[in-house]
Amino acid sequence: FYTIYPDPIKSIQVYPNPATEFVSVKFETPQSKKVKLSVHNLLGNSLDLETEIVDEYEIKIRVKDLSSGYYFVSVSDASINSKSTFKFLKR
Repeated sequence: FYTIYPDPIKSIQVYPNPATEFVSVKFETPQSKKVKLSVHNLLGNSLDLETEIVDEYEIKIRVKDLSSGYYFVSVSDASINSKSTFKFLKR
């Protein structure tokens, strides 16, 4: 008998969407200190953006200076070998 725990990297909220100044990445469990975030444009180019750890459950990404369009935020946790990608629209 096994208990299957949900992957904490899959149960993430990325909001507001569409975004104008910031995108918040919200975790159900305290993950923000151990995950790695990266933001990419539609071509797959990695963007160097300012991030702020709000608390153990939330990270804010400053998107104010990005051009309008779609972007992807990837969240990875090497300790459990998990990665998820979320799409958001910058207005």
